[in-house]
Amino acid sequence: MARLLGVAALYCSGCRLYTIVEYPPKRLTAGEIRHQAQVEMAMDVETRTQTPETESEGDRGLHYPDLKIASFRGIKELHIPRLGRVNLITGKNNTGKSSVLEALRLHAQNGSPQTIGDILAFREELPSNTERREPTADLNGTSPVSALFHGFPLLWEEPVPIAISTNIYARSSELGIRMGRFVEEVEEDGARRLIELKEDYDPESEHLVALIVETEEGAKPPIRLERLRPSRASGSLSPARLLTAPRTACVFVSPYSAERTDALARLWDAVALTEDENQVVEALRIIEPGISAVTMVGDDGYRASRRAMTRLKGMLRPVPLRSLGDGVNRLFSIALSLVNAKGGILLIDEFENGLHYTAQPDVWRMIFELAGSLDVQVFATTHSSDTVKGFQQAAAESPEEGMLLRLVRANDITHATLANEDDLEIVTRGGIEVR
Repeated sequence: MARLLGVAALYCSGCRLYTIVEYPPKRLTAGEIRHQAQVEMAMDVETRTQTPETESEGDRGLHYPDLKIASFRGIKELHIPRLGRVNLITGKNNTGKSSVLEALRLHAQNGSPQTIGDILAFREELPSNTERREPTADLNGTSPVSALFHGFPLLWEEPVPIAISTNIYARSSELGIRMGRFVEEVEEDGARRLIELKEDYDPESEHLVALIVETEEGAKPPIRLERLRPSRASGSLSPARLLTAPRTACVFVSPYSAERTDALARLWDAVALTEDENQVVEALRIIEPGISAVTMVGDDGYRASRRAMTRLKGMLRPVPLRSLGDGVNRLFSIALSLVNAKGGILLIDEFENGLHYTAQPDVWRMIFELAGSLDVQVFATTHSSDTVKGFQQAAAESPEEGMLLRLVRANDITHATLANEDDLEIVTRGGIEVR
C-alpha cells in the first residue's frame, strides 16, 4: 500500500497562528520530544507571567508574590515576576541560588546587623573580633562588607547600592543597602556620632567603613563593622530574634543543619508541649516510624551543651537523635524550622542533603501541607533531579501553588525561568534538564 502523505494548515483565530500538521504524523525521536516539551513549556510560562497590571498579587496571600534583586553578590540584576507558596530554586553552580535566599533574609529582617553578620560569618567573610578593631578598609580600598556587593567593589569605585524589593497589595516593599565612609566625632557630652565623608577616597586618611540600610521609612543609623555580630557561632540557623524589628518571621536552614542538634534548642523551646511539637514528631516518622516523642536535654543555661533525645519503639531508654542518622536529623531541622516560621518565610539551602530520594516526596508533601496551614512561604535550593521529581509529585497533589525557578546567568545578568505544577509534569515526563 502506498504511503499517503499530506499537509493541513489549521488557523487559530484567537492566537492568529497557523499550525502545520503532517499526515501521517511524524514519529519523533526522544530528543525531539524533549525539545518540543521545552518549547511548549517556555511559551506557556511566557504567556502566564505576563499578568495584567490590574491584578493584585497581594490577594494571593503570599509574603513575597514577586522579587527583585540588584547589585547583591553575584547578582547584578534579577527579576522573578511570580512566586508560589512553595518554591524550589535550581541552576548551575555560581548562578546565585544561595544569594537569593540571603537576599530574602536581608529583606525579611529589615537589614538587621545581626542578619548581615550571620550571612558574612557563614561564608567566612567576617573578620575575627581582633581584626574588627582595626581600620575597616585597607590601602587598596577593600572592606569585608564589599563581599555583599556585586563585583567586590573597592571604596573609591563608589559601589552601586544593593536593592531588594517585592510588591504586595499593590505597594512596593523595598530594602536598600549602601556602603559609606565616615569619620567619628565626639560631642561635648561625650556622645559619639559618625559623619559621612563625601570627598574622593584617600587611602591614607583616617575613616571608618559602615553600611547604611534604607527602607520605605527612611535611612537607619550607620552600621559599623563591630556591630555585625552573628547570632550563633555555627551560623547554621538564624532564628527570628533580632536587634531590628523584622518585616516578617524568617528561619534559615543551612546545608549543614543535620550535623548538630544543639543549634536547634532555641527553636525547640518555642514549640515544646504545643501542637507544633506533635507536627514535628509526625514529620520524623516519614523516615523512622518508630519515633513517638522528642525532647531536648542538657543545661538550659548553656544551650550549646543540649542535645535532642527521642523515644523509639522497642527501646527501653531514650536514644540520641543523632544516633538515627543524617536523614532523620535533617528532617528534624526542616520540620522544626517550618513550624517556627509560622506567618513568615522558611529558607532551606541544598534541600536534598542527608535525605534519601525515596523519602523526599513525603517530605515535600509535609512541607506543602504545613506551609498552607501555618501561612509559611518556603524557598529551597537544590542540585538534585530526585528533589525536583519529589517536588513535582507533591505539588501536583497539593492545593498550594508550587513553583520551580531555574536561574541562568548570561552576560552578567541573571534570569529566572519559571515552571508551575503543569510545567513540572512536562519536565519530569520529558526528562528535561532543569538543575
